[in-house]
Amino acid sequence: MKGKEFETNESPISFIDLEMTGLEGSKHEIVEIGLVKVSQPKLEIIESWDVKVKPEKLENADPEALRISNYDADAWKSAVSLKEMMKMLSAKIQNTILAGWNISTDYAFLDAASTKTGVQLDFHKRVFDITSYAYSKLGYEWSELGLGGTAKKLGISNEKHHTALADAMACYEVYKKVRMISHETN
Repeated sequence: MKGKEFETNESPISFIDLEMTGLEGSKHEIVEIGLVKVSQPKLEIIESWDVKVKPEKLENADPEALRISNYDADAWKSAVSLKEMMKMLSAKIQNTILAGWNISTDYAFLDAASTKTGVQLDFHKRVFDITSYAYSKLGYEWSELGLGGTAKKLGISNEKHHTALADAMACYEVYKKVRMISHETN
């Protein structure tokens, strides 16, 4: 899952967020993914998508991570397998720029999922970390806020924080707002 090189000026950006059973990619699993794909340069939403993923080794889960991600066995009854999710995701993010809040964590889990399932993801080889972008434009004193706090301080609603689609949408909205602010000050 190395990505590839291509012109990015007009390539869509895929804002993603994962909910997991913990923070260790070698031990924990993805249980939900959300995606908001937008056009460039207008940043209009092309597609939003989310899906719940069946965990295979729930006994390895961190109970706090399950609480934070709102995991509930009943809500996950129609969840898809990891391989099914990766196939769906692969089609959706082809030739896009992968972006997210603290994207390195999500990337590590997607890389592990790609290795495990054999499904390759075809996006640009450089990913876009909105955390670093936002703090570089707003000031690093914002760094203690996280996604939820940054969104709130910017006037962006995120009532379903720690659900994958809501957090992917909040990340997209933070990016749009910070980009607008930074263009106003230049």
